[in-house]
Parts: sequence; C-alpha cells; structure tokens
Amino acid sequence: MRRSFALLAGAVVVAGSAAMIGGGKGASSAPRAEIPGAPLASSVQPPEERAAFEALAETPAPVPSIGPIGAMVDLDRIELVGDHYEAPLKGGRRAVLTLDPVLQPLAEKLLNQSRAPRGAIVVMHPDGRILALAGRRTEEDKGSRTGTFDWRLATDVWAPAASLFKLVTATALVGVGMNANDTVCYHGGIRSVTESNLTDSKRDSRCESLAYGVAHSNNAILGKLAYQKLLPPGLESAARTLGLYDALPGGELPGNAGTFTLPQTKNLEFAKTAAGFLNSRMSVAGGALLAATFADRGEQPQMRIVASIDGKPVPVPPAKRVLSAAAASEVAKMMVGTCTSGSAAKSFRGRDTRVAGKTGTLTSTKPFYMEHSWFVGYAPADKPQVIVSVLFGNPENWHLKGHEAAKTLIDRALRSASARGKDRTASIGAGRRGDVVE
Repeated sequence: MRRSFALLAGAVVVAGSAAMIGGGKGASSAPRAEIPGAPLASSVQPPEERAAFEALAETPAPVPSIGPIGAMVDLDRIELVGDHYEAPLKGGRRAVLTLDPVLQPLAEKLLNQSRAPRGAIVVMHPDGRILALAGRRTEEDKGSRTGTFDWRLATDVWAPAASLFKLVTATALVGVGMNANDTVCYHGGIRSVTESNLTDSKRDSRCESLAYGVAHSNNAILGKLAYQKLLPPGLESAARTLGLYDALPGGELPGNAGTFTLPQTKNLEFAKTAAGFLNSRMSVAGGALLAATFADRGEQPQMRIVASIDGKPVPVPPAKRVLSAAAASEVAKMMVGTCTSGSAAKSFRGRDTRVAGKTGTLTSTKPFYMEHSWFVGYAPADKPQVIVSVLFGNPENWHLKGHEAAKTLIDRALRSASARGKDRTASIGAGRRGDVVE
C-alpha cells in the first residue's frame, strides 16, 4: 500500500525525530565539512526506475492556492523600467518587483546557452525575495538555440526531485540521532539501490560517513541508512517539515513546491525513494525553498516577488522556523561537502567563497529523452547572501550542467551584492566548458 499526497509544510516530526523541530535560532557558526574519499561516477537510472517515475509524472500536481497579491500581478507582462522590474496589476495599478536587473537577464541568458528542451532558474535572497525567475522551453528533442521563455517552468512541478530528495532523507536521519560523521559500510550505489545494499554484507568493502553519502550522492549509503533507521512516517514527516508542500509559501507565486508518493511498507522501493530514485518531484522554486531552509539554520522564508505597489512597500512576512538550528546546521555541513569534494567540486573547489549545495541527476523519456540536471544551494556557506536553484532538462548531448550555471549565478550575485549599481556591465571571464562568457 502507498499513499499519494502533496507534501505539506509545518508538520511535527514523529517520535524519535523531535530534535529536528523548534528551538531558537541559536548561535551562528559556519557549516564546514571536508569529506574525504574518492568521488564516485555519476548515477545512471535503470529503465524500470525511469518508467516508474514517468508513471508518477503523469499524475497531475494539486492546484495551488495563491494570495491576493499574487492573484493581481501579471508576471507575463514584466518589463525593465530604469533599474527595476515592474508588472501591471488588475485595476491599472503597477507593482515594482523584487527581480534583480542583473540576475534576471543573466538567468535568461544561461537558459538560452543551455539549449535544453526544458529549463528553469530561481535566484532568491535568504529573506525570500525572488531575484530571478525564469523558464525556457523548446519542442526540439535535441535542444535548440531558440526557445520560448515561460516563467511557469520555475514554479510548476515537472521534473523528478532526483538526489535533492537525499536532503530530506538526511534531515530525517539527523532527526533520529545521526550526525554528519556517522559511518556506514556499503558496496555499490553508483547506479541504483538493490536488495543486497540494504543489509550488512561481506561485500561491504567501503565505509563512509553520512556526509560523504550526501556530498557524493551515493545511493547505497542513503538507501541503506534509510532502510535500517527510518520508518515511512518519519520520512514523510521530514518531507512535510521541510516545506515541500502543495503551494509555495507566501501566496505570491502560483505554483507548487513538490509532490511525493510515499511507500507505506519499508522495502526496496522505500529505500530507492529515500535515495531519490523514485516517487518524488520538485519545482525549481521548491528547490530554492529547500536550500533556503538550510541556509537560514532551519528558518523558512515566505517567497515574495512584489516589493511595492503604487510606491507603497509590501510588508515583509516573517520567516517560519521548521527545523532546529542544530539539525539544519548538520545537514548544511553535508551540503558544503558537495561543493568542496563531492559531485559539484569541479565547479566550486578551491574558491575563496565556500558554497553549500546539492546536485541531482535523473532521466526520463516523456515527452522525449531528458537528463534532468539539478543544483540547489547557497553562498557564502557561513553567511548566506544568495540562494540558487537550477534545473536543465538536457538532451543526451548537453551544453550546460546545473552546477555550472549555478556557479555563474553565484559569482554574479555576490559581486552585485557588494557593488550593486556600480558594475553591471562587467563581463564574466572566459573559462573551461561550462563557464559562461557574455
């Protein structure tokens, strides 16, 4: 038996996970993690798992609710007016948007440069202000230099959550007493999770930490730990707590954060779900919300895109605490490992500014073949100034990965934050494949 639902925010974690919820914001400390060990090869999804995801994808997401401001703003008619973006409202009024005049066009440019059949980008301030909201589509199955911009690809649920769901599983594991450095012995885990991965075996030739499993996106580690230490209600409650629910918070963006079909029996399917192979989808805005929760040590912002209406500032809604600061910081350590030595190290290793993030890769064949390339994260890791969520539905011959585009966005966002309005024409330096040149 399984239960299908949209993921609901704010639920209290079941017994054994109480450490995840509530508490004060606590002292700020830099989440730092150096995860040793050789990186593993990229995951490739077996055909039977791809088919299972496609069955989930055919189930429509619930109709989202939207607040009064969101219902008035026409995001199809945004325009740059001087140094800010505006959009019309019903009744002839105008809204000044939170979109950044540097980051919004850069996001659109990156989507064009990706040539992906589907793609979307959300850049957000940690307080919930949307700095860039962009989506692009083309019906050319091999991608195209030309496409149609559609911001709804950033708020609609159209792609698998893939290994981003490992952050949900890691949160649930922290809730039952694990920490980033706790180790497990395992074998395999590069391509999938099998029955043999779930119990201790003589084939378990490597022992690594939970942090390593998240940073390197190892399926066997997360699948085995979930199978041995979690129950379905605990995983469900972690997903709800993290705000992956049926409407984006704040009421200004008309979209969903994610959907999830939870196996109610602790079996192989449960382990694969915990590893991100099955049963979960996420919107790009939902990915930004997920990263923002860890960036702000367990406090989740209300997403907003309207700064003022007719010159009157729109009140800033307060953030909502959904995790304890200690639990959020423990998962944040694992996310730093992704960018120092894990699956996104190629883009972020050796930089002065430490980045925290999570990658995800999963393929589907409907409406045509796409390899979904995810990156969600924030920077600087110790004092976040920007949240990024990038998703490309790439063809087999891809041009840009999610973490490569995220690197460009983070670099520009941090530069804009320190010198906004002073240097909006500076070019991005040339580099290796994946770097973007203006």
